[in-house]
Amino acid sequence: MKKIRFSRVLTLSVTSLLIFLALLFFIFRNNVFVRNLTTPISGFTSKIDSVFSYPFQVVENTKNELVDLYETYSENEKLKKSISEMRDQSSDLNTLKEENSSLSKALEIEKSFSNYKTITSKVTVRSTLSWYESLSLNVGKNDGVSSSMLAVSDGGLVGRVADLSKSNASIQLISNSEGTYEIPVKISGSSGDVYGILTGYNAKKNLLVIEELNADKELKKDDSVVTSGLDGKSIAGISVGKVSSVNDAKELGKRKVYVTPTADLDNISYVTLIGN
Repeated sequence: MKKIRFSRVLTLSVTSLLIFLALLFFIFRNNVFVRNLTTPISGFTSKIDSVFSYPFQVVENTKNELVDLYETYSENEKLKKSISEMRDQSSDLNTLKEENSSLSKALEIEKSFSNYKTITSKVTVRSTLSWYESLSLNVGKNDGVSSSMLAVSDGGLVGRVADLSKSNASIQLISNSEGTYEIPVKISGSSGDVYGILTGYNAKKNLLVIEELNADKELKKDDSVVTSGLDGKSIAGISVGKVSSVNDAKELGKRKVYVTPTADLDNISYVTLIGN
């Protein structure tokens, strides 16, 4: 009896397995059925995957943005540093060019006045409070400086020695507000030379003032002005500037000539002292 039951169970199990296998074969042989079955399953799993992957994508994108931001910041800092270094180098280069230009002109002055004593020095003190009044040099009596010497920079007259010690000299600039110690000058006009005295400076117009002219000869714009040396102390032939305008008057004593200075009185780095 037991054998009959076991045989039936075995037969039923084998038959069920065969039917299941046949069913599976039928299902996978039918592409349309498989597609209809797998499409919703794929769509569902895709949505599930999107839901679970979204936070990771956000984190990844945020990380990439932070990395890009940091790299951009680092690059900007490097660029700022490079620009700052380039500006410093450009400033240093401009300073060197200006100093080279001043020294070249100082050498030309020394050659032009080789028959006289010439001493070139770098400006050591120039206060902003007295910028147009005076400046100081680190040369003095021990270096052969005398009180009658005129000061030249960039090829033009800038002042004369005012105070003198063994190792330092104070230069009173021709732009000072107290006058210029009445430096004698010569104006070369088309009608002949006219002599006068350098007496002042118009700060608003950056013009030197010449008065006490010896003649009423015609003077024109751009006529050359140089030192005359007729005081018996200073050197003749130093460039002062060019005539800018003439204020004519009926009385010769009131006639004034305004001169654009040869030297740049704002920018004086080296000074050459010239004298006997």
